[in-house]
Amino acid sequence: MKWVRRKFLCLGFWALLHGLTTTFAGFTVTVKSLPSQAKIDATLYREDLDSRNLTKEGTLSLQQDKSYTAAFTGEPGLFRLEISDMQAIPLAIANGQEVVIELRSTNVAGISVSDSTDTDVLHTYESFRKESLARLVYPPRAALNNATANRASPEVLAPLAQAEVDGYSAHKRELNDFTIQNAGTSIALYATSLRWDSDYRIAEIQKQVEAFAKKHSGLVITDSMQERLRTFGMTAIGAIGAPLSGRDIDGVTRSLEDFRGKVVLVDFWASWCVPCRVENRYYPKLLEAYSKHGFEVFGINLDESRSSWMRTSHQDGVTWPQVSDLLGLKSPLAQAYNVTALPMSFLLDEEGRIIGRNLRGEALSDTLLELFGEASGK
Repeated sequence: MKWVRRKFLCLGFWALLHGLTTTFAGFTVTVKSLPSQAKIDATLYREDLDSRNLTKEGTLSLQQDKSYTAAFTGEPGLFRLEISDMQAIPLAIANGQEVVIELRSTNVAGISVSDSTDTDVLHTYESFRKESLARLVYPPRAALNNATANRASPEVLAPLAQAEVDGYSAHKRELNDFTIQNAGTSIALYATSLRWDSDYRIAEIQKQVEAFAKKHSGLVITDSMQERLRTFGMTAIGAIGAPLSGRDIDGVTRSLEDFRGKVVLVDFWASWCVPCRVENRYYPKLLEAYSKHGFEVFGINLDESRSSWMRTSHQDGVTWPQVSDLLGLKSPLAQAYNVTALPMSFLLDEEGRIIGRNLRGEALSDTLLELFGEASGK
């Protein structure tokens, strides 16, 4: 059975029109040493980190104890090979590679991938990412979830929420370190881009992407990484915040532009983000102290369920303006500020300029005191 080619014919035509000389030799995927099953279906998907979507590229029908090699003409990138009921196999495939996947059993331990150094880097990165999460993020998250379940007081929850946020920040810095030290110009660099920390060693990653672009010119994933770095600049301290607009729970259109002339906290949150929920219960105190002096909160909800959004808003006492398009982290609202994980917030001044990022708890309170202390009488 032949692999299906889709958008790459259009991309090739676009390149021809624009005089580009980049060509792709494609790649091959061989699956061999299949376990004893009468028939196995295998499907290759291309992974798009920007849209967080998988695009079906081809399907194989594999017979018992036989190898199958499929040739595919298209761009290098990230892929996932799904074989019947087995766990999906992540692949990072470069131009011209001949990837061999050997199945010795139906579990992950029985799978080996060879002849793709890019996939080797990807698997090493994923192993490190999971270990880092387990070490830095999961323990404080478990403590926070346990305290929340036991209805602990806000005074108890606040430091636990901050501990999770701090743990995740440390986790992202470790991923930047890994990227710089190990990813090089492999296709796996694209996989690391989803979790880059824009405040840590980003100049080194910028150079890394420039080297990648020289080696892999004309790729969609190259453009994606360059665009992500550009977005980092748009959310840097001192930059003007991107426009935001959407409908609130009642269907009324709300816009960030409505807050011009005030200091506004643009807070991205969701019902499943426990630190976000803790902060929701803290905002009323800040609004009570500073709203009369020009401080507002503009919530950007990233739930995918309207009922979850409404229920948690009611539970948390969210009375400040907020909007949602119910697209979760795929939302253009999140992408405009490069939000790939929660919690995340941006403090904007009266002119819409970003003056703080992810200020929470005491850090946010101290910043507002510095801005409004005299006017609030504190």
